[in-house]
Amino acid sequence: MKQHLKYIVCLLCCIVKIDFAFAEFSHPDILSFEQSVLPFTASRGGTIRMSGDHYKHGCHSLLWSWSRDGAYLSVRQPIAYEHHKTVNTDNSVYTFVFWMYLEQPLTDSVRFEFRKQGKVCCWFNYGTHFIGWRGAWLAFRRDMQGTPEEGMDELRIYAPKGSRKGQLYLDHVILSSLQDVRHHTADFQAPYINPRSENHWLVLLRSWRQDFPDRSGQAELPLPNAVIKAQQRDISRIHRRMEKELTAGRLKDTIHINSLRARYSIYHLDTDRPGLPVFFERYGETYTHYDNTTTYTQKIGDMGLSRANQLLYDLALAYRRQIGTDSIEIAHMFLSLTRHMLDQGFQAGSAMGTLHHLGYSMRYFYPAMYLMRDVLRDAGMLHEVQQAMEWFSGAGEVKVLPRKPGMDIDAFNTSLEGRLLSILMIDDAREQVRYLNAFSRWVDNGFRYSDGLSGCFKPDGTIFHHCNHYPAYAVGGLTGAVKATWLLHGTEWAISPESHEILKQSLLSMRIYCNLTTWPLSLSGRHPDGKGHLIPRHFKQLAQCGSPDGKHKIDPDLQAAYLRLIQKGDTATDLVPICREKAPEGAWSFPYSCLQVQRRGEWMVAIKGHSRYIWNTETYERCNLYGRYLNYGNIQIMGSGDPVSNFASGFRQEGWDWARWPGTTTLILPIDSLLCRVQNLDVNSGFEEMLLSDESFCNGLSLCGNGIWGMKLHSHDKYDGTLRARKSVFCFDNRIICLGTNIECQANAPVETTLFQVVSNRTHPTPALTDGYGNYYYTADSLRLFEGVQHSRHEETMAPTEGYFRTASIVHGIRPHNASYEYAIRVQPTDEEISADLSYEVLRADSAAHIVRDKQTGMTGYVLFEPNAALGNSAPCLVMTCPTDSGLIVSVADPDLHLYEGPSDETYDADGKRVERIIYSYPWKDSPSRPSTITITLQGQTLTFPCQHGMASQRIIMNYEL
Repeated sequence: MKQHLKYIVCLLCCIVKIDFAFAEFSHPDILSFEQSVLPFTASRGGTIRMSGDHYKHGCHSLLWSWSRDGAYLSVRQPIAYEHHKTVNTDNSVYTFVFWMYLEQPLTDSVRFEFRKQGKVCCWFNYGTHFIGWRGAWLAFRRDMQGTPEEGMDELRIYAPKGSRKGQLYLDHVILSSLQDVRHHTADFQAPYINPRSENHWLVLLRSWRQDFPDRSGQAELPLPNAVIKAQQRDISRIHRRMEKELTAGRLKDTIHINSLRARYSIYHLDTDRPGLPVFFERYGETYTHYDNTTTYTQKIGDMGLSRANQLLYDLALAYRRQIGTDSIEIAHMFLSLTRHMLDQGFQAGSAMGTLHHLGYSMRYFYPAMYLMRDVLRDAGMLHEVQQAMEWFSGAGEVKVLPRKPGMDIDAFNTSLEGRLLSILMIDDAREQVRYLNAFSRWVDNGFRYSDGLSGCFKPDGTIFHHCNHYPAYAVGGLTGAVKATWLLHGTEWAISPESHEILKQSLLSMRIYCNLTTWPLSLSGRHPDGKGHLIPRHFKQLAQCGSPDGKHKIDPDLQAAYLRLIQKGDTATDLVPICREKAPEGAWSFPYSCLQVQRRGEWMVAIKGHSRYIWNTETYERCNLYGRYLNYGNIQIMGSGDPVSNFASGFRQEGWDWARWPGTTTLILPIDSLLCRVQNLDVNSGFEEMLLSDESFCNGLSLCGNGIWGMKLHSHDKYDGTLRARKSVFCFDNRIICLGTNIECQANAPVETTLFQVVSNRTHPTPALTDGYGNYYYTADSLRLFEGVQHSRHEETMAPTEGYFRTASIVHGIRPHNASYEYAIRVQPTDEEISADLSYEVLRADSAAHIVRDKQTGMTGYVLFEPNAALGNSAPCLVMTCPTDSGLIVSVADPDLHLYEGPSDETYDADGKRVERIIYSYPWKDSPSRPSTITITLQGQTLTFPCQHGMASQRIIMNYEL
């Protein structure tokens, strides 16, 4: 009766959300032992019972005790397994899931066997040298020995060989479930899991096992004989900076002790009940195939790791505020919660099933432990915690000489700080110095230019993630990159001047393609919401590291940029006086993003396309569902607002027609026909879409403050591969000339080139064609004008939206053949300029070339789509000429990045249509850009230009004729 009442009380506790939100998710496949130990049975010499002493799911676990060698547990029931999976269309695999708790380490491993009619089909041995909880995902076919078979009907779990007495707890057992094949993670207990994974989140065991290698009998980074005084001073300097970084401005923000008590209380650590289970949020993906109506975070609820780590960090800050006698209580709460997390499995050598994308949930764990290191030392916990930090941050990776330049931007964002903090908590000073030597080398290498589409810094100033320039990821990575540079500057472990310069130029480039702090929609990746922005503090903090050449204690370029970027109310009193920079003016080309930027005053024009190397847009299952045409020649003007932003310049998601991105040539389809069909294509990817063109021609070129851009547009066969066009843009001061030729499409839908789409301000005082945001458009082509309510859908939720918009587009009709367009834009013109002559001449516009001469500047731009003997170009290229007193400057760029040669690397189906592939599957994606040579004949002279990375090469002709 007492046991029955205890069960009822525990069950009621589980229903209360604030206590056990996790128990809200249940499924018959999850063996949770809340009512009985069935379907488990014990062999002779063993007993099993429900236990409330430790649990991971619900309020009970199974406690197995044995008293003889050879004891085992058995579950006799069908085990769902198919050798060739017939359900689901993703890359999930049949997986065994379980949690085990030990109060003391066992003598040997526990053996798990899966049987069919008494025959052992597959098995694995699970290490037991631990205390606390451990969890695992094991794929039947990949991670177990033997051969799994359909129709398996029994699981046996054998006690360690030679063990005549012992016990363990089991909970949350799923005999067979479908889990993403990419995400199973190896650890000390099961080092054979997912052995070929190269994912930086999942190779923690490999990183842990790294040691400082020997070369020719000598240690590559030897353990120093002693730590010299200069190194001691530098380490102290790094500690002081780290303390400032982690606490600056935060110690003034008071968190009331009662608030901390309330948050701490949900873990039940000062009661006679076991503490609330803590899970890494991504563990909620265990249940994706049972329920896809809620997110993995919602499935975990109050037991999420991020919530616990945030509390630990807040407790650490509160302790540093020295709140009198409260500090004793705060230290107690901190130590108690830390012990609980260690007990929950957050120890060195523990993977708990999966750790993919762990860094985002652990970002507060490392600083919390570091700030409380003295408290941990006094409690005898410092070493265990330091080891956990070293494990989860993957710090061991830095011990080995990097194999290639660059690193994943996620490492800068989520691993770097944890690695450094784990090193700073090493008690052995000599080992700490050796580790700092390795860490500095690793960080420095991360800044070096990487090849192909690999992460993350490129020669043109772009920053890569997911095989593309991706500012949304870059800003997080820059937080870590700039912070590391600042922490280490002026010490023995400072990054090299070369790496410092690369970081500086990447930051300065970001303030070029952002206005003021907002990047254009074409760079938004899978989040076309207009909200993405740079972080001004990065400029300030890197400026404080001095200039890369060592000539300035405060970098004047970065400081001047920071002073322009900060918002009203911010100050720069800790920087030496210097004038803030004016808004950048000129033209810039970013070949690794197919991006061209033109700036004057406070406005910016961003022009972007895609190619056979650079994908068009990124779509996930719940992100950017209608973004198919995002970079079909996107021309966005950002020039309105204080500060300038996407929203102030006319963008709103509510009511946005996703078929009408300004500048693009697209099929005009109903909103529901634009819905992306996101698929899971292979074992290297999830549900995602990143479509390439099969054309290599897409790039820009800048010269004398102006620029040109060209693109061979070819839509992907996944939707309609018959849409083609040759597009170009010529930027001369505030005059933008846009040409399109060879437009064709066989789809039964209208094709249009959009001039603008903006939220209407309903004020148009001039008969001239204007978007209402100070920009004017000129064309003789047939126009479609619209102003009114548009109905659309939200790009993530698909919920209906509406808004009042003004749009203009050039109509090419249904099934156009060899259609064309020509229009010009004056960006933010004066009253006199609105009606003034545009002063340009189109010299040629056909399939071979688009050539425009600007009468005001005397410059000529050539977008040469094909090699042409008559035009004198040996290969497709971009050419600009600019007359000066010193001669005619000729600039040439090869629009092909040359990551591979020959025809486009495509796979075709039986009908000759391109098959969708994921970007990570292309064998050339990490190949370096190959040099090329472009020869042109100009003014009777044959000129040769070496080209690489899509960047400009220049020559000067001394004697020339206009």
